[in-house]
Amino acid sequence: MAKEDLITSIAKLVGVPNPGLGVGSSVSKDLFVGVCNRFGLDANGTMPELAQRIVTAANLPYRADLFDSRLTPSGGGSTVTLEGLQAIKAAIDKLRA
Repeated sequence: MAKEDLITSIAKLVGVPNPGLGVGSSVSKDLFVGVCNRFGLDANGTMPELAQRIVTAANLPYRADLFDSRLTPSGGGSTVTLEGLQAIKAAIDKLRA
């Protein structure tokens, strides 16, 4: 599934407006905040922190080396990868069950 499709699917699953894909394939932080709010999680922090919070809330493993940019040589920007979005969707599926 492409990044844009995952964003659309996640937004639909949690009932938030679809932020779409931003410039440079970026994902809006609003999506992560919306997911956190939907499941009663703390919505403060960077996008990688929110992604990790969402995934671990579903008792799924979080791999920062695959799911976000924090462990890249540059430290990244605050980016969540396609694999990270896939992990968030899996977490949402589990949290909704």
